[in-house]
Amino acid sequence: MPIDTHDPTAALSQLTTNIADIIRGYEVMEDKADVELRPVAQRLHALHEAHAAELLTVMENMGGRPEDTGSMMGAVHQAVATGRDWLGTLDASAIPQIVSGEERLLSSYDAALDTAEPRPELHKLLLHQRDTLKSQIDALKRH
Repeated sequence: MPIDTHDPTAALSQLTTNIADIIRGYEVMEDKADVELRPVAQRLHALHEAHAAELLTVMENMGGRPEDTGSMMGAVHQAVATGRDWLGTLDASAIPQIVSGEERLLSSYDAALDTAEPRPELHKLLLHQRDTLKSQIDALKRH
């Protein structure tokens, strides 16, 4: 079902779902990643947990009913992380896939930002979260 691109609640709902999906993958990675990748997974997991909590509060204040359980994609993220672990490759070689997933999340932030224009405080929060995430992605690319 397509997201109403003019409805900030719908865009925020999609964003929180996408964040929840990524969190599910990091939950597996934190436990199974090698010593080099584990701090990366822990840092991004904590970042997304904090962002999700802020967004869920905003959605509740807007009268939305946030879903923080994620979607089928979250199960895919978990399965990929588990599969890489079984193959003994949950290490720094996973960073390009992590970057790709995080860049897809930037697109969700962009969609939410487009709908948040009439709400300056929401727009400011989303922009701050997006900028923070972009900084993490840039650091991963230099890794």
